[in-house]
Amino acid sequence: MKEAGKIFAYLCGVLFLGGLLAPLLYWGAQALADAGVLVVLRKFAFQKYFNRGVLIAAVALLWPLVRWLGIRNWRPPAFRSDALWKGRLWAGFCAGAGAMVLLGAALWGLGVYRFRGVPDAAAVLSVTGSAVAVSLLEEALFRGALAGLLLRGMGAAGSLWWTSGLFALVHFLKPDPSVKVPEVGWFSGFELVPHSFHQFAQPLLFLGGFGTLLTLGLVLGMAAHRTGSLWMSIGFHAGLVLAKGVFLKSFGLVSEFQPWAGPELQIGLAPVCALLLGGCAVWWRTRPPGVALP
Repeated sequence: MKEAGKIFAYLCGVLFLGGLLAPLLYWGAQALADAGVLVVLRKFAFQKYFNRGVLIAAVALLWPLVRWLGIRNWRPPAFRSDALWKGRLWAGFCAGAGAMVLLGAALWGLGVYRFRGVPDAAAVLSVTGSAVAVSLLEEALFRGALAGLLLRGMGAAGSLWWTSGLFALVHFLKPDPSVKVPEVGWFSGFELVPHSFHQFAQPLLFLGGFGTLLTLGLVLGMAAHRTGSLWMSIGFHAGLVLAKGVFLKSFGLVSEFQPWAGPELQIGLAPVCALLLGGCAVWWRTRPPGVALP
């Protein structure tokens, strides 16, 4: 319980530091856009920089957490070298992107989404950069460091479920996009913190969105656990984010199709089924020799 309290304090610290970093990230992005560098950053709302600030804070405060827990000379098991990293990275990428392509094709075929046009090169480049950065940072944090910490006290199964739950919770805590920040100041990040819990007030949105994120966390955790490294989970995560980003820039939502498809791409039974298929591909790719599907 003492260690759980410290991890809870760590999460509060992440929100606090993320709120402080958000204005700095926003102002830095605007300065780059004004200088003609990465002009695409100008279109992102302040909420996007708050989300990235929280992620940076989670990574920055991880080492102090490890020291606070009294752990010395510790290295997460998933951080070890992997001679098969290239093959696992590519296999994970294909599984993640393939799951997203199947989901997009199904929703397009059902008339839930409509084709709007091919995205330009700048948009694809932006999505690619986001996919690389998010997959590396989040897999190092969740499947690497946090899973390694939890593995010490609760075993592989407990670590998998708790890490996946934390992963889903952190991603579910995002500011309400309808909340506008008219002028960004030093404390604008803290203004968004109360609005980060808005989805919990909508039961269907909570069950649909949280269930999808939990399933994704379990698949990524399984990939890291069965391979003993992060490369397959990084590939799966990157492929999923890249394919999702390109899809959303190419297709627009026409109507919901409950319970299969909700107001967002990750809400509904359809994305859960797609992730489960991706999970089967990961399981098949990481199975011991001679083991067949049940």
